[in-house]
Amino acid sequence: MVTASNPSFDACRVNASNALQMMKHSQQWREQLLKLEQHRLERDRAALEGALETLSHAQDWSDLAVASQSVLRDYLSESAAIWQEGVAAAMQGAGAWTDTARDIAQNWQDSLPGLQPGAATASALPMREWMAAFERAVSGASPNGTAGAASGAGKHSAHAQGGQHDR
Repeated sequence: MVTASNPSFDACRVNASNALQMMKHSQQWREQLLKLEQHRLERDRAALEGALETLSHAQDWSDLAVASQSVLRDYLSESAAIWQEGVAAAMQGAGAWTDTARDIAQNWQDSLPGLQPGAATASALPMREWMAAFERAVSGASPNGTAGAASGAGKHSAHAQGGQHDR
């Protein structure tokens, strides 16, 4: 039994899959942020406990200064480790988002051949119209586009010769 392809259903399925994929990556990113926040809270708690212990065990100002420096050194070391974890998480997140965007573009390209310009189906008409409008907009916005070059050529040459006010 041959299953007929339904382009609008395929488009809906691809869009839903892509949205869920993006939500999955967003959830993973939130989990990484929560881990970093937990690490930061543990660092702060350890620093407070160290400061309390230092204060309770110090015999004089010199003992307090030496012990406080140790607590501060540990705090700064943990802060550097948290920053490194944050940078690593950001790099992984950027890579994941890039991969997701590439996969989304590939999925759309692979799943919508019936909706490409030139397709013979009636359901392709809105896509054809949109693609034609998009192509017109891109060609008009590009420096080598025919629409942009024809309408802006006179003004560009006037500006180049110092005639800014269309004299």
